[in-house]
Amino acid sequence: MWRILGIELKRSMQNKLLFLSLFIGATLVVWYSLDTLPFAIEKNSNSAYGLYYDDFLEVSFTNWLGINNMYLQQNIYYLIIPFLAVLPFGLSFYTDLNEGYVKNILIRVKKKEYLIAKYFSVFISGGLSAVSPLVLSFMISSAFLPSMLPEASYLFTNIISSDKWTDIFFTNPYAYIGIYSGLVFIFGGLLACMALTVSYFTSKSFLPLTFPFFVYLFSSLFCELTGLDQFSVRKILETGEFGTLFSIALMAVMFFVLSFVPYYIIGKAKDL
Repeated sequence: MWRILGIELKRSMQNKLLFLSLFIGATLVVWYSLDTLPFAIEKNSNSAYGLYYDDFLEVSFTNWLGINNMYLQQNIYYLIIPFLAVLPFGLSFYTDLNEGYVKNILIRVKKKEYLIAKYFSVFISGGLSAVSPLVLSFMISSAFLPSMLPEASYLFTNIISSDKWTDIFFTNPYAYIGIYSGLVFIFGGLLACMALTVSYFTSKSFLPLTFPFFVYLFSSLFCELTGLDQFSVRKILETGEFGTLFSIALMAVMFFVLSFVPYYIIGKAKDL
């Protein structure tokens, strides 16, 4: 089990599409940083000379990509999370099935071990690719802005009292960023794994690549149009008011069941 898992993880980390996904995310982060950081840096410089009346400094915790969605780049990021997640290794199962790799590997390992190893490798690569823009953005923000505790009385923190987990944000912002990054990692991994089941039923490679996006988009739109905003995965991943511990856990379990159960059951029964 551990041997095949190591092989699949190595394949996912050496995949050229992983670097394409990371490049897309990094490009978005650089664009966002060029659009937002110059003003923040200038404001801090002027505040030091008393040129701004509020005297509050712009800090790294309020100027990274994941802080709400006021900018175009942030909206694009939350829209393309499924693509960033599925691109690195989500298509690998489809390729394994259609190029005969599965038949060769099943000579040496049990089918259930391969299926589980494939699921975890796709999950991990998808989660890492989805969350990498957030990590990079915070690193860039921290390089140019001070990492002081955000001021609750400062209106431009983009976090208001009705948002979830604001108490954590104003007392332990590192934990706050870790929580949201963890959510993106988990749902990014689960979305990437949505491509696995589709791979059994199609001869077109674009379907496994696009299916996670449609699951993400239509499930979120359905929840938002029916007043179930707390269950919208898109809004759960944003730093805003929507999402509770119950709704987050429920959607994570639902996505896991949808991505793993049919994939594993069909794989066990099907002659791969």
